[in-house]
Formats: sequence, C-alpha cells, structure tokens
Amino acid sequence: MSDRKRLYKVPKETYSFCGNQVEIWEELAACGEGATVWESGETMSRYLEQSGLDLEDKVVLELGSGTGLVSIVASLMGAKVTATDLADVLCCTKGNIPRNTEDRVKHRPVIRRLEWGSDDLDGFIPQYDYVLGADIVYIKRTFPELMRTLMHVCGPQTTLILANKFRFDTDGEFYENILSKKFDVEQVLWDEDNRVKVFRCKKKAAEV
Repeated sequence: MSDRKRLYKVPKETYSFCGNQVEIWEELAACGEGATVWESGETMSRYLEQSGLDLEDKVVLELGSGTGLVSIVASLMGAKVTATDLADVLCCTKGNIPRNTEDRVKHRPVIRRLEWGSDDLDGFIPQYDYVLGADIVYIKRTFPELMRTLMHVCGPQTTLILANKFRFDTDGEFYENILSKKFDVEQVLWDEDNRVKVFRCKKKAAEV
C-alpha cells in the first residue's frame, strides 16, 4: 500500500450487531472528524439493537451519518434508511454502508447529501418514522441550522432519537433551552462508561 493510501485509511474497527460482523474504516484524512466512530455512535447503535425498538419496514433518516455505523445497524434491523451528511464526509459513508449491508438487508440504504438548514432540505419530505442523530450537537454555531433541519424533517409521527457525549456546557443548553421549546424530550439511557446520553423526542402538539 502506498503512503498516500495509508494516509487516507486507518485500521478498521470491527463490531457485532444483529448477528453480523460490521467493519468500519475511518478515513480521517479524506473526510475529517465526521469520519470517526465516536462513542455516541456506538451507544446509539447498541440502544437501537437492545431497546426492543421495532424498525422493520420503518422509514428512517440519519443526520450526520459519518462512518455510517448507525445507519448500518438500522438497516440490519429491517429499516428503510436514508443516511445523510456533508458532501466531504460522504466518501466515508459510501465506503462503509454498502460493504456492510449488501445481501444482508431487506431494504438497500440510500445515501444523500444534506447540509443542515440549506436548500438541500427541499428534497426531504417529513415522512420519517424515526430521525436519528449521534453526536450531532457539539458546535454551538450550527444549532440554528440543526433546529431548522429537525423542524423540517420531523413530522407528527416522527420519533427523534439523539445520542450525545456531553463535553461542553453548550451541549446541555441545546437540549434544555432550544430543543425542549419545540419537542418533548425524554432521556432514555445514560451510558456511564462513555458518558453518553440518549434522548427520545417528539414534536410538541403546538408545533405539528
């Protein structure tokens, strides 16, 4: 392998989900921080698999898919998944999702670009049963665009599931002072080892 190829691909992480071995390549140099499996992605994936959630034939959208781990697990659980991220991160998403889902899943996942708060939203109809996001709350300046995106893609039937590692005070502020104004927010898991919280959220009746 050339030095250039080594730069763009680091050793894979291997997981076991839904009776399948899942191999994730973290392509750091090519795709930035979004192409790393962070603790919240692992916790979210375990939560999906172990919580008794029925994703069979459900329509699922993931925001900030990055390496694609959460979307892979949702697909293995039978969901109709659309995985999204910024254009410069999708190289990693497109590399990992097909190799871990081909001939294993009921519905082939779709991979699309979505820049939060942008005109990209015009191509997303709020038809989703679940919207998922792992570690998408971490940069304060993105909060307005993130909220605009959540308000657009979440319909009255949508359950929003977010997993977050709490690193900064602003992380808590988003849930307590911003998200809770538009959504009913319930913490459903505290992963003490990884310091990750998982939340289930529904749009408030007045916002539907």
